[in-house]
Amino acid sequence: MGVPPGTTGTETSEPEVLAQLCNFSAGELKWVPKAGDALVNARLVRSSGGARLLLLGEQKVALADVRMITLLSPGFATMQIKDVGHTGLRCEDESAFTAFMNELTKCKADYERFEQYDQSSVQSYFQYYAKLSNQQNMMQDAVRTSLYRQAIVSNPTDFGGAKVMDIGAGSGILSFFSAQAGAAKVYAVEASSAADTVKALAASNKQNLGEAEICVIQKALETITDEVDGKVDVLVSEPIGTFLFNERMIESYICARDRFLKPGGKMFPNVGTLMIAPFSDAVLHSEQQSKNAFWKNTSFYGLDLSAAVPRSTKEHFTQPIVDYIDPGCLVSEYITTRFDFATVTVESLQNIEIPFDFPIHQPCLVHGIAGWFDALFEGTDSTVILSTAPWCPGTHWYQIRFLLETPLAVNAGQVLEGTLKMEANNVQSYFIRINMRIKGTNIESNAQCIDLKDPEYRFFTSASSYCPPGTASAFGQPAASTLEQALAEAQAVPQGQTLQPQQPQQAPPAKPSGDAKVPGSRYTARSRSPARTR
Repeated sequence: MGVPPGTTGTETSEPEVLAQLCNFSAGELKWVPKAGDALVNARLVRSSGGARLLLLGEQKVALADVRMITLLSPGFATMQIKDVGHTGLRCEDESAFTAFMNELTKCKADYERFEQYDQSSVQSYFQYYAKLSNQQNMMQDAVRTSLYRQAIVSNPTDFGGAKVMDIGAGSGILSFFSAQAGAAKVYAVEASSAADTVKALAASNKQNLGEAEICVIQKALETITDEVDGKVDVLVSEPIGTFLFNERMIESYICARDRFLKPGGKMFPNVGTLMIAPFSDAVLHSEQQSKNAFWKNTSFYGLDLSAAVPRSTKEHFTQPIVDYIDPGCLVSEYITTRFDFATVTVESLQNIEIPFDFPIHQPCLVHGIAGWFDALFEGTDSTVILSTAPWCPGTHWYQIRFLLETPLAVNAGQVLEGTLKMEANNVQSYFIRINMRIKGTNIESNAQCIDLKDPEYRFFTSASSYCPPGTASAFGQPAASTLEQALAEAQAVPQGQTLQPQQPQQAPPAKPSGDAKVPGSRYTARSRSPARTR
């Protein structure tokens, strides 16, 4: 039975009961006490790294290895445990045992995520990623694809001769990069029918994949049983959604760590950093405010529609705005929250709280909070950073903004304080809540229940959307200020080579922040240097 990385050290005890371990006797057709007939403490504990473990006496069991729990009576339950088989637990204190088993079942559910989600959401999710057009969209993101490849092939110490697992393999591109980096065996885990494409590409590219064996597993990560032989050396995945966490794929990545990664194994990426900053954008706010205009009609085929105006307004302001952000609209230094994928727990990602205080450096109306993220690949041989910051080359993730329906008028030198809260939901996403006020006053504005899964991709809907240097506009032309630069760069690329992502010219400084609270975890996050590795 494996124990998740980061589970050594002091363990914090949680619910426990005194119970008797039992085996099933095939000859007697009943559960009988194990040899010795001794009682053991059955406990749930939390390791110093934050991961939950089940202790049965001296035996440690990772919750990811508990496959099935059945409460047969108020004082007896059975569990199926990887590498052990079926085990019975008998306890005389029925009320305490029921409470213990309920908590164990609740914790185990973190490793059965797709059973908890709305099934229409799950079906839509896998249908979307089964389409080659959607895989193509991600593969043609040159920043994403080239930096993932760089991170993998520039770390031969980690990949050479290694056993690798690619979670959510999609087209299989990261599996193939791993093979090119010298992996001996790659498990490409893809639940959708895109798995057929991985098989086809692997078969037709054997000459390009070295000696690697590509093993395609068409199942959700959480449902894998015997398809993987032992532990793997490296996990690779692109589990990232808008604002880092949309689609909640990072939780599958963490489940893979707990179930399949050997102690000390590598994760690519191994860290995600979330950045937020206040912004001022009167054009964007006005656009959203005016979208209720239709419902102001007082004579629509003899009907007055104006009673629907408040609801229409609310709907538009609870939509996140996904587009590129002009760095000039940021009115304070950003703060950073760091998530270490080697230690963060699934449980800690159910509710994320980011407190902030932003000194404002110019008089303005603050219209909301802007966000973006970096993904870090800290390998043995090299470190690569994939950044989606406003001053870096554009990606298919863009950036994101959460609007206040009522802007805050702030003077230079005043401080905005508050909290951004993320609450996980059963449609594979989060609800965002922002509470913000001017420090030292009772002037505040709030944004409640912003639906992270229901964004407006403004880059494609508004001609006023910002277009960063060197990026083609959705309306047909590169940004006007960089047209000549873009043409010159295109002409300078030799035949057969690809244009490399630009180095950012200048990045606003990161604000030294206080501790970022991530409930259930054992770490804090501090701001990092804005320098980017390309």
